[in-house]
Amino acid sequence: MAALVRIVRVLFTLAAAFGSLLAVLAFLGIASPYLDVFNHLQLLLFGGTLLALLLTPLLLPEGRARAFLLAAVATGFVASSAAVIPEALGSLAPRPPVPTDGRPVLKVMTHNLFGLNYDMVRVASVIAAEAPDIVALQEFFPEQSSELDPLLRPIYPFSVHCSGGKRANIALYSKLPFERSVDGACSNTNDAGERTAHIVARFTLPDGRQVSVVTTHIDWPVPVERQQAELAALTQTMAGVPGPALLVGDFNSTPWSYTLRRFAAATSLERETRSLLTYPLIFHYFGDWRPTLPFLPLDQVFSKGALAVHEVRAGAQTGSDHLPVVVTFSVGTSGA
Repeated sequence: MAALVRIVRVLFTLAAAFGSLLAVLAFLGIASPYLDVFNHLQLLLFGGTLLALLLTPLLLPEGRARAFLLAAVATGFVASSAAVIPEALGSLAPRPPVPTDGRPVLKVMTHNLFGLNYDMVRVASVIAAEAPDIVALQEFFPEQSSELDPLLRPIYPFSVHCSGGKRANIALYSKLPFERSVDGACSNTNDAGERTAHIVARFTLPDGRQVSVVTTHIDWPVPVERQQAELAALTQTMAGVPGPALLVGDFNSTPWSYTLRRFAAATSLERETRSLLTYPLIFHYFGDWRPTLPFLPLDQVFSKGALAVHEVRAGAQTGSDHLPVVVTFSVGTSGA
């Protein structure tokens, strides 16, 4: 029994020290994009260091080892808290009320369908229940489009599709007509060399106001250079999009990362998604796709210019590994 207790203490000490080290390295990600990758684990690091802080006095006897570990996990917890707590508090901030002056109020749904999700009837039913004015889709592959497109087109007659590499398969459907900005970032040649794409749609609302809706799908944060290059290209694109504008999509980056914060600063965009956990709903383990609890806020909504965002929330499950994100907004007042 004593040997088992020693093993448990050793394993706990190693795990707690390792988690605390990752939290500190993530904090230092401000100096290196390679260390910034650890910021995507912040929710796990926050919970892990907090748990270690509570359990250390219970599992380890008094002495230097316990004092050292307590100092280490406290440092890790403080480092993680610096990222997690401000984001959580930001999610509690009130949003501007829906206007009562007759100004149009639009609803947008953005959703990563997941390439292995083939239940398009379920997807269409969730979209119908939300009844958004605009639908932005990522990981929307041809075999999914062949089934979902006929279900959406009677309600959403205006659309544009991009295809290519995995992240380049995106689409935008709308009840309202729009003008598409042709900037070479949306291909329909199925060229696998096109890793990503984006769609820029300019809408003229019934009251004459104009707004742009942009959607994209960014790669995972590793390799670091690839995601950095994709965000740099998107930064250039957004510089040419006049406000007001709404940018939505799967960024494969969490708001705890310095990379996403720098992107928002470089584009003068206001991130509207705060602590909105959307991924993963399912994950492949033990030889099959199985349910999980989402712990990564990867799907983002940004606003620009005179645009007021009234609501941002997760939608219902569609069979994807992502939850959809639903945003309601109006044009004409500051979204800040």
